[in-house]
Amino acid sequence: MEILNLINQIVIGIVSVAFTFQIIYLFLFFLRSEKYPAAKEKHRFAVLICAHNEGEVVGGTVRNLMLQKYPKDKYRIFVVADNCDDDTAEQARNAGATVYERNEPNTKKRGAAYALQYGIAHILEEYPDVEAFVRFDADNFPLPDYIDKMNDAFDSGVTLARGYNHATNLTQNMVSGVSGLWYIRDCRFNCHARSALRIGEMMVGGGMMFSADIMREEGGWTAMTFSEDAEFTCNQLFKKRKAHYVSEAVVYEDQPTTIGQLFKRNMRMGRGLIKLFFTHGLRCFGEFFISLRYSLLDMFFTLLFMPIAALCCIWFPAYYIILFSQCLAPLTEAQYIAEVMNVVYILLFAFIIPFIAQAFLVYALDKKKIGAPLGKLLPAILAFPLFMVIYALGITAGFFFPAKWKAVGRSKHYDQSFIDKIEETTGASFEYILTGNATTEQVETQTQQSLPDGEENASETDCQVDETTAYGADVVENVATQNKETTEDKTE
Repeated sequence: MEILNLINQIVIGIVSVAFTFQIIYLFLFFLRSEKYPAAKEKHRFAVLICAHNEGEVVGGTVRNLMLQKYPKDKYRIFVVADNCDDDTAEQARNAGATVYERNEPNTKKRGAAYALQYGIAHILEEYPDVEAFVRFDADNFPLPDYIDKMNDAFDSGVTLARGYNHATNLTQNMVSGVSGLWYIRDCRFNCHARSALRIGEMMVGGGMMFSADIMREEGGWTAMTFSEDAEFTCNQLFKKRKAHYVSEAVVYEDQPTTIGQLFKRNMRMGRGLIKLFFTHGLRCFGEFFISLRYSLLDMFFTLLFMPIAALCCIWFPAYYIILFSQCLAPLTEAQYIAEVMNVVYILLFAFIIPFIAQAFLVYALDKKKIGAPLGKLLPAILAFPLFMVIYALGITAGFFFPAKWKAVGRSKHYDQSFIDKIEETTGASFEYILTGNATTEQVETQTQQSLPDGEENASETDCQVDETTAYGADVVENVATQNKETTEDKTE
């Protein structure tokens, strides 16, 4: 029994050390994160979306990206339709994207990493003047100044960056609420603190920006695990490159609405990140003692969270089952009650209250960005500890079971606060963004809204660009034509 208790104390110590950095970052919310001056030059961006059977959402994503307030000749939208058996490619083309269709019979060579590798290789070959990539998922809705904010950072010398992650359906139900709050919490505390301390960030798939020169130097995309964004971050850290946080670049993402969807997502993520800890995390720890670069130590503890979560899910239930079964040493009634109260104390003061407090603090600090009233998010805030349990269980399952590149069920629900924000900032109706249905007048208004400052009165001649250098101007014309035809059909 003494040995069992000793092991338990060691596990508690390891868990406490692993969470130390997270706790410290919570108390650094008052610091100012990095800010970037307005860019002197508008650089050329390739906006890349990797999609597998995302026909129901990819069209809206592309149309929203077409409304970026960035010069139309300076960015182009690409979609890799990866082994799709639905209308993903058709929907993306109709919305204005350049589409690459990838068909790979080997199921072991499917996934976001392979789609990225395929798309980037084609873009670098066909569009050699591309200066930077911005990668989005098929369900992402960035605000219309996203590329512009990333360009500010890029023009300041930043070669790797991520934005602020929000949720399109934050208030749909408790599950979407806790999932969305988790990503907002990560941005508000972890990303904010790292940015203020000038520490490298963890890149995420939705909205990550990276220099095209890095891709040319490395011969394309080389991070091939299920957690390709985290692997890419680590690879760049080893080369003394760090990712930055652009807090003003906001991107919205659809969140799971059922516990099953949440569990499967965490399972896939856990599979990749636990593997990454042993291949890259331990290397970060070793190289820290050589270079004394704090970014490496931070990355080690970030990845350490994954095996720690699995350890907690396996060890603590096993420990207390053995303890309360009294199979090793019978407990007296007083000892039994004391152990039960100890469990209650730990759960309440070391887990439940701290995580609920974090969720409340996130809402208080980012209330304006969140946009939803407290009443609608209160169930999610109170359920935040439950989310952590599901999160940890999913990661643990990912350690034992393989993950697959599958289409994710979409909620197709959008909070009214999100719709209002998109319509306010783009000048377009949300119906048009989702479906492409709009009058010619609406398209013209939307096109004007998407022009950079000072170009509102530009003539058609002034806006013309050479076909070989255009990064979206042709699409605007195509969309306008398509919707004009729709309007005429309705009139008839």
